[in-house]
Amino acid sequence: MLYRKTLAAGLALALCPPALLADENKNEPPADLATLEVEGDRRMDPMLPDNLPSVDEGKVFAGKKSTSVDLQAQPTFIEPNLRLMFARLPGLFVSEQKIPSIYNVNYRGLGNPHESEFVAFFQNSVPLASDLFGYATIYYLPPAQRIDRVEFVRGGSGLLYGPQIGPTINFVTLRADAQAELGGSTEHGFGTDGFYGTFNQVNWGDGTWGLMATYEHREADGPRRNEDFDVDSGYFGVSYEGIENVRIGFDLDLYQSDSGEAGRLTSLEYATNRDLTKTPFNRVEIDRVIATASYDQQLSEDATLNGRLWHSYQDRFSRRSASFIDPANEPATTNIDQQEFKTFGLDLRHARGWGADHVLTVGTTAYRTDSPRTRHVSDDIRSNAQLPQDLLYDQDRVITYNALFAENLFRFGKLSLAPAMRYERVNYDLFENVKQPSLSRDPVDVDTTENELLFGLGAMYQLGDVTELYANFSESYRPQRFDDLANPSSELAAENGPDISKAMNYELGLRSSPIAGLLLDVSLFRIEFEDKIEQIQVNVSDVLRVNSGDSRHQGLEFSVEYDFFVGRDSPSQLVGFVNGSLLDAEITRSVTPSLVGNTPAFAPEYLFRAGLMYDNDRLQLALTATLVDEQYWQDSNQPRGTGDAQIDAVVPSYQVLDLTGEYRLNRSWTLFGGINNLLDEDYYSRVRNDGIEPAAERTYYLGFRFEI
Repeated sequence: MLYRKTLAAGLALALCPPALLADENKNEPPADLATLEVEGDRRMDPMLPDNLPSVDEGKVFAGKKSTSVDLQAQPTFIEPNLRLMFARLPGLFVSEQKIPSIYNVNYRGLGNPHESEFVAFFQNSVPLASDLFGYATIYYLPPAQRIDRVEFVRGGSGLLYGPQIGPTINFVTLRADAQAELGGSTEHGFGTDGFYGTFNQVNWGDGTWGLMATYEHREADGPRRNEDFDVDSGYFGVSYEGIENVRIGFDLDLYQSDSGEAGRLTSLEYATNRDLTKTPFNRVEIDRVIATASYDQQLSEDATLNGRLWHSYQDRFSRRSASFIDPANEPATTNIDQQEFKTFGLDLRHARGWGADHVLTVGTTAYRTDSPRTRHVSDDIRSNAQLPQDLLYDQDRVITYNALFAENLFRFGKLSLAPAMRYERVNYDLFENVKQPSLSRDPVDVDTTENELLFGLGAMYQLGDVTELYANFSESYRPQRFDDLANPSSELAAENGPDISKAMNYELGLRSSPIAGLLLDVSLFRIEFEDKIEQIQVNVSDVLRVNSGDSRHQGLEFSVEYDFFVGRDSPSQLVGFVNGSLLDAEITRSVTPSLVGNTPAFAPEYLFRAGLMYDNDRLQLALTATLVDEQYWQDSNQPRGTGDAQIDAVVPSYQVLDLTGEYRLNRSWTLFGGINNLLDEDYYSRVRNDGIEPAAERTYYLGFRFEI
């Protein structure tokens, strides 16, 4: 084990010397950090992440900490592997699991990473959460092969996309393009545990119209019994660009997944047999449809209009029974849960330059989600049948959301200021058609509205042609979830009425490209998270949710990237990167006095990533390392259970290496492959109240791609 840690740490340290090579490259011209116009610009170098344009598609990014990563610059990798997808996004913690039923990410220790409730995910500025507020969970992500770049916005992101306290990740995908040539590709990969994946794409354009379609399929048996998965996703897009400076688009995304849940383990079970299966019949099925109409127009040299109208449907279906180990008796019943989410939404933004060099942006976002939820309790733990006599409860949940926002980018020579304001109105309409029979309370009937006004201020100062300071101070809040207001299984649900949680985000940083090929970004941050919703255990089965928790999250975040081959008369690039965060998080107030002074769950003191990426006309290689400190999985910082049933309090630190590559044989044929968890680290990063979810051991994959 020691040699693995030494090798992983050595790789991270070995990539630090680019900053020390400045003298050798002092004659190279520095990168240009020119001020961007209202329509935006591309990044300095497509191989290196950079802050986003000052203004792009009606959104002001100046004065916000942002990163844009070109995912097409990385070799093909096999999903689900968010370690590789987010390798160049500093500070983002991935709580790993081997099935793609849900995605688990958090940031700066703000909350449990389960289902990524504290990170807002978007696809081409359309929200991917089941519901942005009531059930802000992530069950779908676009396939990596279709992602062009990943935009990562921290402090102040809530004033761009919503009120969220955490950051925003926006996947900018490949879409229909009227300028595209007729072409297509088919990709097939094979790997460990019966893995097979294929990605297929066709595109066409004639200068006026563009068409694009993709189909993806993934399946695997998994290392444990009932840890298999089967995923299908498709995309169809149309683009019309026959009007000057106008793009009209329609995009349809389809997704379906079926995953087995093998069950979580106690610490003793994990140490004894990490491949133990305890829930051989539990399943999660996800169906998702997103239909988006978009309108983008350059109204003039200094004005843009960008609009999105979307409909999203998601069906989340699960069958879950209690765990058992053969030859123990099987559970007598299983819970069959179904939650549907039917959403219609609108996002409209306008940007206009005015005065000498200022830009005003205004916009509105609105959506409505209808989300019925049912639970059936069946005595057939292998069946998905939802029989009327098995119905336990039935809820209707509707959210109506409206937001108005404005942000002005003032430019005064080297100084830029961007004050922002956002008004939000959220209405919850929750009704219980069928109440759980064992409860004595009245059926849930909640109709409540929240009105919030948020302010923020971004600033940027250019110290020279290649260096700038940035700062951001922004208000944010976390709306109540459905279960906070109307938990269908709680005796006290009708009495629950917690308010929103609020936070202030502070960020101060420096970005610079002091020599050609070198890009660095370092910042100090502080988040004051107040009135977090906590649970008071009233009796054996019921809890009361109250606004009684505060926490403080502060630290340092950095990223350094360097192209070792910059300035050479060669198409080759060798990019080294190191990024990470140092986090100091503490619970400062709680209704439970013993929690005060504790470290919040899933808040490791350090999280580092490092890597080397080589690219030329034929060969792409990437070696990446992820190093994560030990962390608690509960706010109590204590173990759960005792004896053989104990789940240890601390998630141990771990270090993981991944190697990926692809080789272009000729214009049409490419081979690709990789080794995930190269050193076969035995670790886990996902823990729930019912146990530990083992992370994947070493896996391999090989494949080919044919293009025309």
